[in-house]
Amino acid sequence: MKRLLAMMILALATLQIECRAQSVVVGDRLPEMHLRRWLMDLQPDQSDYTCLLFHHSESEICRQSLRSIAAMVEEYGSTLNLVIITKEDYDEAGVTLTEYLDDRVGVAFDEGGRAFRTLKVSFIPFCVVCDKHRRVVWCGNGNMLTHNVMDKILTSHK
Repeated sequence: MKRLLAMMILALATLQIECRAQSVVVGDRLPEMHLRRWLMDLQPDQSDYTCLLFHHSESEICRQSLRSIAAMVEEYGSTLNLVIITKEDYDEAGVTLTEYLDDRVGVAFDEGGRAFRTLKVSFIPFCVVCDKHRRVVWCGNGNMLTHNVMDKILTSHK
C-alpha cells in the first residue's frame, strides 16, 4: 500500500512539473500564436472549442494523439475543431497531414517556431483546448485528452 501511494505521489509530482514546463495556465487567455501559413490555405471553421495540437509527423506518440483527437473532433461535430501546429517543412508535413484536413481540422506551419516559443512548448504532443474567447480550459499531453476529459470540459463550461 505504501509503495502504491509513493508511486501515485511521484506520478502527480511529475505531472505538475510537466505542466509547469509550458507557459499555459488554465483560465488564462491564450496569447496570439501568429500562425500565418496553413496547409492548402485551409483554416478550420469556428467552433465553441479549439484544440491546438503541437505535433511532429515522425513521432509515433504524436501520430497516436492525432488519430485519437481527430476522431473526437469528428464525433463532437461543430462543437470542437482542431489546429495541428508543426515546425516541419510544408512539403514534408503536407504529405502526411493532408488526410486530416476538413472543415474542422487545419494544419498550421509554425515557421521559425514562434508558437512553440510563445507557449514554451517543451514536449510533444502538447495540447491546449481553449474556448471561443481563447480562454484555456485544458492543457497537457495530447494523449491524455480523452472522451471523458472532453465530456467534463463541455459540461463544466456551459
